[in-house]
Amino acid sequence: MGVKTADGNQPTVLVIGAGTAGIVTGYFLQQRGIAYQIIDQAQTVGATWAGLYPSLKLNTSRYFSHLPGKRFPRSWGIFPTAKQYHQHVSDFVAEHRLNVRLGVCVHSVTPENVGYRVETSEGSAWYPVVVLATGRFSNPYTAPIPGLDTFAGIKLHAHDYTHPDQLAGLQVMVVGSGPSGMDIAIETGAHNAPAKPTLLAMRTGITLKRRYPLGISKHGWMLLTDRLPNGLRRRVLDWVEDHFSDYPPQRLAQIKTPPPGQASSAASTRGPELIEAVERGDVICVDAPAHIHPHHITLADGRDVPVEALVVATGYRPALGFLRGITITPDDQGWPARFNSRPYPIDYRRLAYRGTYAIGTDIDAQFKPLLREVDSHAGLFHVGLYYKGRGTLYNINVEAEVAAAQIAALLGG
Repeated sequence: MGVKTADGNQPTVLVIGAGTAGIVTGYFLQQRGIAYQIIDQAQTVGATWAGLYPSLKLNTSRYFSHLPGKRFPRSWGIFPTAKQYHQHVSDFVAEHRLNVRLGVCVHSVTPENVGYRVETSEGSAWYPVVVLATGRFSNPYTAPIPGLDTFAGIKLHAHDYTHPDQLAGLQVMVVGSGPSGMDIAIETGAHNAPAKPTLLAMRTGITLKRRYPLGISKHGWMLLTDRLPNGLRRRVLDWVEDHFSDYPPQRLAQIKTPPPGQASSAASTRGPELIEAVERGDVICVDAPAHIHPHHITLADGRDVPVEALVVATGYRPALGFLRGITITPDDQGWPARFNSRPYPIDYRRLAYRGTYAIGTDIDAQFKPLLREVDSHAGLFHVGLYYKGRGTLYNINVEAEVAAAQIAALLGG
């Protein structure tokens, strides 16, 4: 017996994952009157947001990052905290009475009779449509660093870091200079310096940008230029980015940055926090680790540094290990490539969320928000991928609404 909806009926659509992407997909399916069920192995909705370190704030602004029809309270500021965002998600689920069932583990999803057989901890059921919404941050990835298994100190993935007290009084190295790695380095450095400043290990370096160029956030500039013709709008945004977003080179002297023409492996980060932490002596930027030993690490430049605690912030991989008999063709970011199994008769201009900027822009052409079905597997949809523009949380809304519209057309056909 499979998972049932609140009224005891078999749902038409099963959404796997009760993070933001799954929740918003359920909302748009509900708006269209399609019977659905959202399931998650966690015991709370938005579980990733529930367990994050307390200092974390969104790196996308309040203007585009809220859930559909529910803006953030003004008191939360332009960049809400992770704790506030989790409350936002929980309130949204309660207000719309979304069909969510927690504590359900998915064992397998297998093609069967123009649909999918899903085995869970609550039984087996067949669904014509399954939506994969397992998120970007539920399957931690540790880069293969030579000697990592021999390290004798404390070893954490960024996913498992919750508070600097975990590493109090220790010589910490953080490997990876993406947003999480940078945040953790700043937080542990402030906790343990001056005796033991945190070492932030960088491979390609980091690109730092001002959070408020000319006193306005990046998303604020997007809003201000929203009604301009697209070409002029793009020129204004590029002008602000090219001339008013960079920090002066002297403030970056102790921070590794990519050489001209080379991109960083980490996403651009906005704000002066790392610069200030380095200037205070809380954080020291070093080269990437070449080899890890039980009590010290050899860096790429040949130096040996003592390390008592290692935080690996090297990203995540898709959490899709339950797929059976489903061959995944990866796209250029490692996620399942997508296609449309049929020409959907949808007027996308009528959707509330129409793309990262608008349908037809270069970014939409590159990241294809209108393609939500997994390649060669009709009825298997994937939402919650990241692409540029107005930010991850806005783009989740785009993908969820597009998926719901396509599912409605698929079932109607």
